[in-house]
Amino acid sequence: MTDTLVVVNPASAGGRTAKQWPLVQRCLVDAGVDFVARITAARADAVMLTREALREGFARVVAVGGDGTLNEVVNGYFDPDTREPINPQASVGLLPSGTGGDFRKTAGIPLSHAAACALLARGDYRQIDAGRIDYHGGGAPGPRWFVNIADCGIGGEVVHRVNASRKAAGGTVTFLYHSLAALMTYGNRMVRVDVDGEVTEGPMESVVVANGRCFGGGMLIAPEASLDDGLFDVVTVTRHGRRRSLAGLPGLYRGRHIGRPGVGFRRGRVVTVTPLEQRPVLFDVEGEQVGRAPATLTCLPGVLRLCAPPRR
Repeated sequence: MTDTLVVVNPASAGGRTAKQWPLVQRCLVDAGVDFVARITAARADAVMLTREALREGFARVVAVGGDGTLNEVVNGYFDPDTREPINPQASVGLLPSGTGGDFRKTAGIPLSHAAACALLARGDYRQIDAGRIDYHGGGAPGPRWFVNIADCGIGGEVVHRVNASRKAAGGTVTFLYHSLAALMTYGNRMVRVDVDGEVTEGPMESVVVANGRCFGGGMLIAPEASLDDGLFDVVTVTRHGRRRSLAGLPGLYRGRHIGRPGVGFRRGRVVTVTPLEQRPVLFDVEGEQVGRAPATLTCLPGVLRLCAPPRR
């Protein structure tokens, strides 16, 4: 029996994945990967296809697309009723082909199709943490899982704009353009952030709960984050004027913002974000605008088997 399901999102990267799929398919065959492919046609198709495959006995599900496609596969890895992996011995893989492509940078997954397919053929994997979001009354129904980053505040506005665009300029330029546009209009929100019982309240432009290091098309928001330390890196940003925000943006791409005025940092396993005003605080979950605060985010240590090089 073929043990690998490949889930292809032809709409990712502004439709470029559909054009690249024949080449990716050839790379898989040349690498000797025995697989069955399924093409998604609508949002959440990858969730359903992954759950069906794992229940049918597939040992690996590989996403072809960007961080959003991988997020759907990861959500399919878990049973929404028990909140446990459907098959803990099964693994999840990624053949990168998306707008942002941030998770692969932390995980060390090659961008080259041939190299990524060779990685799958070797069967390398590592156990990594995942995060679960539980919304409290105002978000998406049921829990939501993630492996890279979930953030709320200005990030929700940015991904809304990115996903409404054509994404023709590529990931970094697209995210940078819409980040600059959002900075012109988005201000702080009054928020309470609880990290393992340590509470901070005040005006915040963004609350970032990071398992991986990068988001927004290459912004190194959590430069020391680890995929397998059992903890989130939590970064909070308070806006101190439009000019200072714009001046600090380049530092995000180099990870030089930690410790600067208006930037808070903590590590913890359970994070609760609660708005203290009526304006909505939207969540960006791996490039998709999903739900809004209040919500609790929980780190699940070593819960996911990822097709990736060993930890460096």
